[in-house]
Amino acid sequence: MNFLSKLHKGTIIFGVLTVLYLLIVIAKADEPDGGWRIGFLVALAAITGIFQASAFKLDFDLATFFKYMHLLLAVVYFWGAAFGKWAKRGDPDEGVLSAQGGTGFGLIAVILGVILLALAIMRLRGQTKVLPGLGVEQLTVIVGFAAWMNILAFIVGWLATFEAGTGWGVVVAYFPASLIPQLGAITLSATEPATSISELEATKRRTFSLIALLGGIGVAAFPFLAWLNAGSITLSALDGTSEGAPSGPRFGYMLLIFGVVTAIAALMRMRPQGLAEPGPNALIGHVLMGLGLATVLIPVATMISVLRLDIDVGPGIGLWLGLLAGLVLVGVAVIENRTRGAVAA
Repeated sequence: MNFLSKLHKGTIIFGVLTVLYLLIVIAKADEPDGGWRIGFLVALAAITGIFQASAFKLDFDLATFFKYMHLLLAVVYFWGAAFGKWAKRGDPDEGVLSAQGGTGFGLIAVILGVILLALAIMRLRGQTKVLPGLGVEQLTVIVGFAAWMNILAFIVGWLATFEAGTGWGVVVAYFPASLIPQLGAITLSATEPATSISELEATKRRTFSLIALLGGIGVAAFPFLAWLNAGSITLSALDGTSEGAPSGPRFGYMLLIFGVVTAIAALMRMRPQGLAEPGPNALIGHVLMGLGLATVLIPVATMISVLRLDIDVGPGIGLWLGLLAGLVLVGVAVIENRTRGAVAA
């Protein structure tokens, strides 16, 4: 009993989960393809060690529950993305970094998973500010949304292009990725308003809005151009399957929605009365950052995936211009957030 009193509560919780999962791993030791189980076991053991090493005070209120839930969702997301199968292409199925599996989308998913794990640990340690203009809570929503959209784009776009089935790792990673930004938004809405956030001057607000408008128009329009060049065939990001030709990466509809929403919001914000903020700590600049990051990562993932293929397929002009438009949105969001001092409370 004296020994247990010295243990961190998080150590006890995740330690029990580790032991229980170890029993599952042992029971299924003779089954093939058990690497993902071992990977998840190592992740649980690592989380247990982190809690004991940090040894900070823990009070199980609602806010703390959300923090632990964020950590659990981040672990499950990383486990599914890093150790699961991404594409069903026969025996064996293709993994996260395989050119026929997760390829560029898988690489970005793993990177975002590491960031989400780091943010979850920072939240538990009580840290708020990460970068000028961005706090832990805001980044959790932004990175979580990008992770969600990255997987969704892979499912509706890349897999459909090459007519492969969805692997179990994608299914496992999709659900926590869709929940993390929602959980972050709930936590963000419950925090006290930050006193360091300043209002934008009307001139700066209109300038930022104009740049966001141009970027949004580009994000919405460039999917109609050639995203993939396959020999003499050009495929836009909205092309479906047609007779005698491969399917285009149909995540262009996602980009079209992102671009239209951004452009409409930018137009409304250019009015004299401006546009209301989503919340005291969730500003328009943060929303713009989330949309911009998603519109950057989708073409980057596509480009990496295309360059790794052994067939005659290359990136088209629409992909390059779409990437540029996404970078414009991210750039204006970063500048606005830094200008306003928009950090967590």
